[in-house]
Amino acid sequence: MILLLFGFILLFITILQAYIPKFLKPTIVFGVNVPEQHEKDKEILQLKNRYTAVVLFVGLVIFAGYIAWALLQNPQEEVLALVSVGVQIGVLFLSVAYYFIMHTKMKKLKEQRRWFSDKNEVKVVDLGFQEKLQLLPRILFIIPMIVSIGLIFYTLLKYPQMPDMIPTHWGPTGEADAFSEKSYLTVISLPLILLIVQVMFLFTSEGIKMSGTSISPQRKKTSVKQQLAFRKYSSWLSFVMSVGVTLLMGYLQLQTIHPEITSSLVMIALPIGFLVLAFASVAIFTVRVGQGGSRLKVGEEEAVVGNPHITSVDDDRFWKGGIFYINKDDPSVFVEKRFGVGWSVNFARPLAWLFILGPIVLIIGISFLL
Repeated sequence: MILLLFGFILLFITILQAYIPKFLKPTIVFGVNVPEQHEKDKEILQLKNRYTAVVLFVGLVIFAGYIAWALLQNPQEEVLALVSVGVQIGVLFLSVAYYFIMHTKMKKLKEQRRWFSDKNEVKVVDLGFQEKLQLLPRILFIIPMIVSIGLIFYTLLKYPQMPDMIPTHWGPTGEADAFSEKSYLTVISLPLILLIVQVMFLFTSEGIKMSGTSISPQRKKTSVKQQLAFRKYSSWLSFVMSVGVTLLMGYLQLQTIHPEITSSLVMIALPIGFLVLAFASVAIFTVRVGQGGSRLKVGEEEAVVGNPHITSVDDDRFWKGGIFYINKDDPSVFVEKRFGVGWSVNFARPLAWLFILGPIVLIIGISFLL
């Protein structure tokens, strides 16, 4: 079961990483901005296909080696889990390393072709964009937080009846594999961490509302519709993940308070169900929506503006390595990723650092005090 679980995750990571260039905006290639008039140039398509082929081939070779090793060696559960995580990180590291090679090739190609030299860079602004947004209401993200707060108070009420040793870590099958002595902090540590995660989902949803837009001057109407849809489905994805993690961690907390409700079937099904939900949601979002909603059909195909000398603003200088966005003149905290589907942060904004470091510090602090 554990091998099946880790094997599925490794295969999912390999395929997703290999096909990422297919799910991005055609005008963003390995983190480099390309004018719409050149998005289907032969050299660009060749670089994308080469990246997919190399990452897929290397990933599948590693996957086959990993499965063969696990079946032949039949390692202990702890060893298998450790190696599995290491292999997954290794595949991610190799794909990112190859991304940087392709990013460098794209930058050289862009300099050689001088695609922007005869273009008028235009920034299109839709003043009514914020009013058109259809994100999920804030209260839907607050309700799971109320559940967690209620769970904390309920746990404190039941403190005298709780066991002397409290589970603080669970293995891939949902079985507790680490314990700490009972204390007021120990018993509420899980719902506290859950609350931190839920705040992150709420913060993300709120940040999406205020993030800047990138509207194509060549296809204004289509671009606006895709941007609106991308934000709406991003909000739904955050909500689904928030509910999923609340159900998983909420059940673990309740079975700690009431060991009699523990079911081996539920303990196996719940984490696997959560993983299936998480991976399926991400896969559907990536394949159906794409980065910036670029894969969505939002009505009839809009005719491209005929002026070949107009293009979007080239903002490559704000993207370090095509991944890290640093722009002190942009008030947005969240920005669309350049490589990958979803959202990144503007590292020039203090709130972005608070969003990244705050939860890490809090969770490490709670773990250290256990």
